[in-house]
Amino acid sequence: MHSRRRHDDAMLRRYGTTGMSYDPFAVNPIRRAAVAVAVCAFILFGGPALLGPRLGSMLLFTFGWLAATVLVFTIPVLIISVAVELWGTLRRRLHPSIDELDLNPRLRHLLQRHGYTSIDGVDRAPDGALLVLSNFDAGALREVRRAISLWKYRRWQDAGFPARGY
Repeated sequence: MHSRRRHDDAMLRRYGTTGMSYDPFAVNPIRRAAVAVAVCAFILFGGPALLGPRLGSMLLFTFGWLAATVLVFTIPVLIISVAVELWGTLRRRLHPSIDELDLNPRLRHLLQRHGYTSIDGVDRAPDGALLVLSNFDAGALREVRRAISLWKYRRWQDAGFPARGY
């Protein structure tokens, strides 16, 4: 039992999982897929041109099938990973999370537990709807409204508008 736990701990540190299956794209999928595509493209296209006909054909004969297989499986991973990252960036930009607010952890968890995940959703919610939430009192409402006002003010300043309105 003790050695199994040590093995699981080692797997968790090394691969990020305790299972025996290994997903090479679980961490940094864009970087890993881009490196795999670059290496395989070099093996298939750049290697024979740079190494000469004899060494290039040996490289293609030995590793060409593997490079082609990796390309077939890695290009979709790269495209999907980039699309997911762009979608997440766009979503965070259009609907920022309440994690950006300067709230205490108890209040942030309370809002998330009741389904308020974006700043816009909390800002549009009437005071009565927020006060109905369990463990949400007038002090918590003031803190949330204050945090949203400060967040809007910081965004206004970051957009290039001065604080004094020259």
